[in-house]
Amino acid sequence: MVRFSLKQIEYFRAVMETGSVSGAAALLNVSQPNVSRMLKYTESRLGTELFERRHGRLIPKPEAHAIFREVQALHSHLESLQESVAHIVSGRSGRLAVGTSPSLGRFVVPSALSMLRREFPALPVKLDILSMSQVVDYLLYDQGDCACTIFPILHPRIESEPFAAGALVCAVPAGHRLDGDAVIAPVDLVREPLIGFDPNTPHGQVVTQFFGEEGLAPTITSTVRFAESACALAEQGQGVALVDEFTLSGNAFPRLASLRVKFRQPFRIYFHRASQRPLSAPAARFRDLIAHWK
Repeated sequence: MVRFSLKQIEYFRAVMETGSVSGAAALLNVSQPNVSRMLKYTESRLGTELFERRHGRLIPKPEAHAIFREVQALHSHLESLQESVAHIVSGRSGRLAVGTSPSLGRFVVPSALSMLRREFPALPVKLDILSMSQVVDYLLYDQGDCACTIFPILHPRIESEPFAAGALVCAVPAGHRLDGDAVIAPVDLVREPLIGFDPNTPHGQVVTQFFGEEGLAPTITSTVRFAESACALAEQGQGVALVDEFTLSGNAFPRLASLRVKFRQPFRIYFHRASQRPLSAPAARFRDLIAHWK
């Protein structure tokens, strides 16, 4: 079987395009003897002369023209391959689907995606707001590449990485009597109308612990499922809310003041992915941005 290596093809194509050894050498940025040796080697391997030598010129024979047509077709396919590879590496061949809990979906994840866009400007992005119960199916059934929440997910097929820690904060309308206090304790909120959470939600559990450590019970006047809903009600003067600091980041609720709370940092940003599914280059870079978010 006659074998025609990519290097032989490269030299042959250069000779065909320039019509001389010197021209091919200049095109390939190699020496003329190098081109001559490769050309003779190629003809020897093929068992036929491809060029007629006339006064320093190389005149292609019909066999050379026939081979050149095939080489040009191959070159076109290689250029298409190079373009396809560039599209894949730059993120233009697919999309990045990111799931997030509502608290992080207001500012943290969108800001990280905005930074990612600068590096992958042509990357289509899909952002999905998910409840905690939806995240596992979202990742295991390939609905998304990754997800971010403020609580861990314990599942044998989900890999969760903890990153930035977040505090519990008290959201009050600007100008509220508590606005300006250094640190809020449970006793400061006992008589305040509190916008609470369903007790089985992560936020509900944290708020219960906050008051429970002091043996106190809050006055809950409204109940919501998500921290964004609690902040929206607080903005309307319906009470105060205890939420994670990520919900209020980026001035997401400009009419609210975020007050420090006398409590540990119960929240973290968790990055989740299906453990058996490697991350694409854009997804891996998104993870890095989340890992260094402040």
